[in-house]
Amino acid sequence: MQRWLYRRELAKFEGQPVFYLDECGVDHRLHREYGRAPRGERIYEAVAGKRRERTSVISASRQNKLVAPLVFGGSCNTEVVDVYFEKVLLPALPPGSVIVLDNARFHQSPATQSLVEAAGCRLLFLPPYSPDLNPIEHLWASFKTRLRKDLSTATNPFLFIANMSQYYC
Repeated sequence: MQRWLYRRELAKFEGQPVFYLDECGVDHRLHREYGRAPRGERIYEAVAGKRRERTSVISASRQNKLVAPLVFGGSCNTEVVDVYFEKVLLPALPPGSVIVLDNARFHQSPATQSLVEAAGCRLLFLPPYSPDLNPIEHLWASFKTRLRKDLSTATNPFLFIANMSQYYC
């Protein structure tokens, strides 16, 4: 029922620019999950079980391109989201834009809502547990697949991730 209501609400914005927002966290020890070995042999590789340094990217997307990505160290929280909206995202969007995002608590601050309304835009929240309705999830999957392949050879993981995010713009 909630998914149907969401689709109905989204249809009201036909003709307006719609941007899908999400964040993606990357552990600097991100590794490939699969490898190749001669037939009948297995590949074994040690993987650290400890959490490592983390870099995150928050971005909107439209037409399979990232819009206004922000790369930062650590995990996402309300403060990061508010700064992102104020300094990065909203200046890049035309008035009347609709921003679709998930129901993470840090997306729901009154400050964020006020910033969006002041910019002449609107927030639309996805139904709970519906990442399949957010097209940016496909971009993040592609992004992480490429990172798994190439991140281990990067001398500066933060810069590598920042450059990768620009590739998807």
